[in-house]
Amino acid sequence: MLAPLFAAINLFGGLALFLYGVEETTTAFGSSFGGKSKELLIRFTRRKPMAFLFGMVLAALAQGSSVATSFAIGFVDVGMLSFAGSVVVMMGASVGGTFVTLLLSLNIASISPLLFGISYLMKRLGKKTVYRIGCVLQGISLILLGMFVLDLGVKPLLSAPWFAEIVTAAGRNGLLMGLVAFVATAILQNSSAVMALVITLATSGALPSTAILPVVCGTHVTVLIAGFVGRKNARKLGICTFIYKFLGVLVILPLFPWLQRVISSSGGSLTALVVQVQVGVALFNALVFSPFTEFLVHISTVIAERTGEERLGAPIYLDDELTDVPSLAILLLSKEMIRLANYIEMYCQVLFAPEKRLEGFEELPFAIRELSEACQEYMFEIHIPSDDDALRENYSTVSYSMVSFRQMAKILSGELRLLAEAGVAAQFVRELGEKTWRELSRLALTDIRLALRAFALADADFASEAGRYEREFEELDRRIRLRLGVDALNRRELAPLLDFMSQIFLLVKTSLEVARGEARRDREAG
Repeated sequence: MLAPLFAAINLFGGLALFLYGVEETTTAFGSSFGGKSKELLIRFTRRKPMAFLFGMVLAALAQGSSVATSFAIGFVDVGMLSFAGSVVVMMGASVGGTFVTLLLSLNIASISPLLFGISYLMKRLGKKTVYRIGCVLQGISLILLGMFVLDLGVKPLLSAPWFAEIVTAAGRNGLLMGLVAFVATAILQNSSAVMALVITLATSGALPSTAILPVVCGTHVTVLIAGFVGRKNARKLGICTFIYKFLGVLVILPLFPWLQRVISSSGGSLTALVVQVQVGVALFNALVFSPFTEFLVHISTVIAERTGEERLGAPIYLDDELTDVPSLAILLLSKEMIRLANYIEMYCQVLFAPEKRLEGFEELPFAIRELSEACQEYMFEIHIPSDDDALRENYSTVSYSMVSFRQMAKILSGELRLLAEAGVAAQFVRELGEKTWRELSRLALTDIRLALRAFALADADFASEAGRYEREFEELDRRIRLRLGVDALNRRELAPLLDFMSQIFLLVKTSLEVARGEARRDREAG
């Protein structure tokens, strides 16, 4: 009575260990990429064959295709790779992802405790490269340990007549096996975990040869839910991946009877057949559709534009899976901060133009606040290696600017917004004249614009120019306050006007911190 319970526990625990091992391997492998590695990979992916090889090798080394596709999308987002190039990387990753199945077929799961012990010593005693290799090895050992535990769970079940009958009956129905594999992959969001179960059944002799091709095709059409939501390019590649693999299976369907006869007549072991069929399907899919990448890009773009609409404040470039790849994560964060800077400049133009109405821009201050919060949270999640001084300096500069951006977002979405919506700008014009207001708004807006462009264009000259306008703004602000003089103390209706000026003053001063951050980076680079 307890045997099925322990078998279920081992199956659940084995899958959890396997998935955790894949996650740890991916994280450890991604964190080993520094600035030099990034530049090498950018040059490596410029040509289609090399991009395919990059995706294949990276997926094989990282024990999964997710890190390769994340890299590809990251390169697209920062403008280093075309979207068609990311599709080629994805094709290579689908082939390289089959290496996990090959590793599992070697039946070396029993040495996983030894590998785990070696990896522990490498992490404990090693430095830099040795430590990073130890992290990757530890992830691989967890994958193999998960496989070992899965085997412990499957064997008792195979001895039960009812389970053997279910497996045998399902194995005769290729369509059913394919659907089960497809659903299991969609639920687990990882085809390698399903293939681990398949390898376990094949090793135990419980998987008929007629079930191999349907199962492989079912896991090949991976439905990654994350690919249909979130960032635009990630959504496009997720849709493109599904279309590419689905069409690949459709092309194979007419060949099913012939392929089934070839598989059944081959004399190899079932485990070897699983590996060969999976590699064959992935390679066939890539060879057939690699000439049609532009067509796949067009179809996925059309579907993505019709099925998903992004909020104004939703991040476009931030990718949580790349926070362990600091060289790329910092670039993505900078790109998102440039987008935030554009929002801030756009809203400031509205605030400092009393003839313009705020209708149609109501969402903008909340989008600024939401996007600034997302950027700040992402900044905190980036993992910077302690031994990479260049990355640490780059991160320090970006984080310095991020603090100022966050403060500007709070000002614009807080009291300054409320005062502007209450019509205090018009009150300023009535009290001090339109000429004074135009001069104040011109200096403030020019100062903010120059400071933001100093960051966006990485140009210290804009920072110096912003400093000059800051001095003019301060002088004008001082004259206005002197002109109001005693009236500001005696007339309570002027209090909102003074608050409005104080908020604008604080906004300008905070924007100058962004410019100073860029000026500091320029000095250190020189």
